[in-house]
Amino acid sequence: MQYAYDLIQTNPEYFALGFVLVNVLWVLFAYLNKQRHDKALANLARNLKLEAERRKTIFELKVAQYESYVNNLDEFGRKHQVDIPSRMQPIFKKYLRDIMEASELQNKEKTKDVIVWFCDQITTLMQEGLNDVLKLQSESNRLKLTATDEMIETFNRLEYLTKESMEKTNEFMQRFIEINLSQNDDAIDNYLLTSKKIGLAMKTEAEKLMKQMRNELAQI
Repeated sequence: MQYAYDLIQTNPEYFALGFVLVNVLWVLFAYLNKQRHDKALANLARNLKLEAERRKTIFELKVAQYESYVNNLDEFGRKHQVDIPSRMQPIFKKYLRDIMEASELQNKEKTKDVIVWFCDQITTLMQEGLNDVLKLQSESNRLKLTATDEMIETFNRLEYLTKESMEKTNEFMQRFIEINLSQNDDAIDNYLLTSKKIGLAMKTEAEKLMKQMRNELAQI
């Protein structure tokens, strides 16, 4: 200590130089530290922005996918419980009228044409039903890739119900002539009751799925 004191006394310029150097180093350190800190903050802000944009993109994509699936599911239920049965009525009325005319005339060619026309109409309706089921299944399979286990279970249940709905509708269409000719009101009532049960089950599962979807979206 005495040596350092004597050195400063005899050479004060060394002390001044050292003092300046220490201050320069301190300022340089503070500047570099601030630069590093600012850079870290900028990186953090950029990462947060990218993460927010990623979450927003995922959220909007999922919302669009979920809305599409739910809308198609609602459309399927309405179509198979209301539209197709109403579209079947004029087809079967025309078939019964034309087949009776052909029978009275004993016109085998006309009878054949009526049967072919009827089969084409029923096949068209059945193909529509199959396309609707395949469309829903394709959408649910895509959504299952990122869905929770609970959602997958609900999707599977809805797939089963949509297939069952289509099968019951097709069965009813194929037996409609037989049912009408025999005036089998019980068969019609049973179909309507079964269709209603399936519709209510689909509604319950759809509501459950929508709740699960909202929960997932809230976690994004």
